[in-house]
Parts: sequence; structure tokens; C-alpha cells
Amino acid sequence: MSASIPARRTLRRGLAAATAIVSLTVLTAACGNSSTAAGDKDKTFTIGLANADTTIPFLASMNSAFEAEAKRLGMKTVTLNGGLDNAKQAANVQTLVARRVDLILVCSSSPTAVLPAIKQANRAGIPVMALNAQLSPGADLVTYIGASDFQYGQGEGKLIVQALPHGGKIAIQLGPLGSTPQVERLKGIKDVLKSHPDIKIVATPVDNFKNSENLSVTQDLLSKYPKGKLDAIVAEGPEMYVGAQYARKIGRDEIRFIAGDYSKQVEAAIKSGALYGTVNQSPVLEGKLGAQYANYWLTGQKDKVKQPNYYIPLPLITKENVDANPAEWSG
Repeated sequence: MSASIPARRTLRRGLAAATAIVSLTVLTAACGNSSTAAGDKDKTFTIGLANADTTIPFLASMNSAFEAEAKRLGMKTVTLNGGLDNAKQAANVQTLVARRVDLILVCSSSPTAVLPAIKQANRAGIPVMALNAQLSPGADLVTYIGASDFQYGQGEGKLIVQALPHGGKIAIQLGPLGSTPQVERLKGIKDVLKSHPDIKIVATPVDNFKNSENLSVTQDLLSKYPKGKLDAIVAEGPEMYVGAQYARKIGRDEIRFIAGDYSKQVEAAIKSGALYGTVNQSPVLEGKLGAQYANYWLTGQKDKVKQPNYYIPLPLITKENVDANPAEWSG
């Protein structure tokens, strides 16, 4: 049975209204796609951080700064602890890929172990940035944010030269063997010392950036090298304040101690004279920049992201300028 005229008019009005709604929906969707392509500033983004080890004080401080800045910028965060285990760090990146976060930051203790997992993120279309520790070539990264570990080592080398103007014998306590900081910082130190042949490296034990191991290694060095046989002990991380304070307690203040990084404990040791100096790599700055760069990239402000690297400044801290440069973190 055919519809009546009023019914047909009602049907036509309904169809016209439906057509208008469909047209508006298409237009809105088109605008939405355009906004996404340029960076959707209204979306709540989730960014993941695969951290090498959230229990290391430096990385814990970086973590806190990252999460605080991300929250300030209106982003959600997922932070995973790698426990200095290469396999776990790679698995954590895979977990973030599976959770479909909008961007992943990777702080890895190995320059190569996480590359296959990052390639999975690449295939999934998830942008990846390296934070704090540079990675070897092999995966697509938006950028690296952090210190140049080579320049960091050069800074420690300059402190060694300042502390030993007449030359001498030194021991260098290394971080985790094979890690980017360990390898590149040692290269940087040696790069400076090659112009100072009167300074000799006589030992390179490992303290793994840990306070307890630094103390043990320092005790062994002081036992092996009596007074007059060793002029300086250098650590690639901030833990050197522990060994320096121990040496001072037992009267071995003839040795110059140099640290890396600048915690409140390092600051106090420099002020007391137990430490000669350090290189100030700010975990707070790194964490904030990680969140800011992620936000820039995801909201269409890609021109603000420095590529392929953004190296933070690495000022040297000694007794001469310690008062004007208070430390930001504790550990």
C-alpha cells in the first residue's frame, strides 16, 4: 500500500534531516582527521617510558621529573622498570607497543638490546625517542634527549687535568660494562688524557654505579696503592662520594677524588673537600625535556623537536662554583 501525501512529506523531511546529519558527520570526521594529521591538541595522550632501572637514584629523579611534567602538560604516563636487565628492557618496550601508547621513550642500559623491540614500535606506527642513553643505529628514532656521554667523559678528563697539574697515576671506576655511559665516558676521558701523557691510568675496576660497590672498590684500591702510589680516583657516576668520604676518614686525603653527576651528597662532599669536582648532568632537565618533546611531537609542534639529538649542557662543578649551583636531587 502506498504512503499518503502527508506521510510522503514527512518521509522527505526525515530524509533531508538525515542527509544533513550525515553531511555534518562527514565534515566533522574530515576536520578530525586533519587535526590528527597536524597533531590533536585536545586529545589526552599516553606516553610510555621504558626505564633502565627506576631504583637508581639518578634515573628515579629523572622518572619523577618526567611524570610531573607530563601531568602538567595533561598527558598520562606508563613507566616500566627494566632492572638493568637487557631482556626485560626489551620486553618492556614490547609491552608498551601492545598497550598502544601514543609515544615511547626508551632509556636503555644497552645500546643494542632494545633495537628489535623498537623496530616493532616502528612497524606499529608508534614514535620512539631515546632518553638519557644513546642507542646504536638500527631502528627509527625521532630523536635522542640527554647528555653526550663522550662529552661527559671529556668533562671528567678536564677535571683530572685540573686536579693533577703535574701529572700522576689514576684509577677509573667504571659503570656497568658495555653500557653506553661506561663505554663513551671512558672514551671521553682518554680523549682528553691523550694530550697529557704524564697522567697514567693504572686501574679500571667496576663499581656499576652503586654506592656499596664503589666503597668496596675504593677500599681495594687504597689497600693496593699505599700513599704516594696513586694520585686520583675517578668514578663515572655520583657514587664516588662514598669512597671519597671513606678515604678521608682513614687519612688518605692525598688522593683527589672526582665524580660524575651532581647529587646533594656529591655537593656536600665537594664543599667538605672530600671530592675535587664533578660533571653536572641534570636528571630533572632530562625528565622534563622527555615529556616536553613527546608533547611537541604529538601535538603537531614537530619543529620544536631538535633532531637527531638534543644534548643538554654539562657544566663542571668544583669548590669554586659549588655554592652558586645547588644540586637538584638526592641519591
